[in-house]
Amino acid sequence: MATIKDVAERSGISIKTVSRVINGAQTVRPNIRAKVEQAIRALNYVPALAARQLVTGRNFIIVLLVPDAAHWYYSRMVLAIAQACRSVGWHLVVEVFERAALEEDEGWSIGLSCNADAVIVLPPWADHPRMLQSLAALGLPAVRVAGRSPGYGAVLDVHDRAISRQMVEHLIAQGHERIAMIAPPNDRVSSEERHLGYRDAMMAAGHRVPDAFVIRSNMLFEGGVDAFRQLMSLPVRPTAIFAVNDSSALGAMTTALRLGYRVPRDIAFAGFDNSPESMSSYPSLSTVAQSFDTIGRNAVLMAIGRTSDEEGIQSEIILRESSLCSS
Repeated sequence: MATIKDVAERSGISIKTVSRVINGAQTVRPNIRAKVEQAIRALNYVPALAARQLVTGRNFIIVLLVPDAAHWYYSRMVLAIAQACRSVGWHLVVEVFERAALEEDEGWSIGLSCNADAVIVLPPWADHPRMLQSLAALGLPAVRVAGRSPGYGAVLDVHDRAISRQMVEHLIAQGHERIAMIAPPNDRVSSEERHLGYRDAMMAAGHRVPDAFVIRSNMLFEGGVDAFRQLMSLPVRPTAIFAVNDSSALGAMTTALRLGYRVPRDIAFAGFDNSPESMSSYPSLSTVAQSFDTIGRNAVLMAIGRTSDEEGIQSEIILRESSLCSS
């Protein structure tokens, strides 16, 4: 098992400075900190938690709040944030809350099972009024990933608006002018940024957006099915659909195929999330891939009071069969 001496030798930094990095001292220069953290990762070094707690009076624990939902996004973010915590010598505790209780119980509050130093909340719960009230009552440093609304805690911007605009610009470049959107359920959730990006692209291209071309959805597969049927009942139909997430896009695209539409010749589709289903569907779904590792690392750095690099969060457009018109 690696020791602090091993970390010092590998990084070429003194044991005293390595100890300061491990204990979260803010006076260490960024380049020195980077060398130490690189050595820690390479050696798989795990500092003794009890000793650090005694020395600093801190617990070195971050709580990640996730809903009771079996969604791949949450499992992927848990992994990314856990790895980020490990890389800076902190520990992650995952607390699962009941969605129904948060939505229905006016007296709902967060109940933590440990003495944490900070809390991270994922979308869309990062904007929920009861979540914000409960975070404020806790009084711990909090990071709200992709939050939009004002309220307690620091917000980590993941730049959904800009990348959504780029995805719609791709559809426009494929020759589409009548582009509809399956939008989030309301304008208060974090994914509303994707709707705004869609409108940015359409406005910049001089394409109007009829009210009927924006369908508010529950962001589920079934919501995509319903939204597609509504759009196809219009007297003037869209030739392309950008959906707020992959589940909605796949619900819409599956319905299109069942009804005999050719994808993408008759109608093109694009989603958001780069879910496993987007790769395995036929046709495969064009989508946006978020940088989970970068988001997780920035959330952790913000939670522990270190300098983050939000501008370094870069999502990627993944172009597949559902939107690429054959020549």
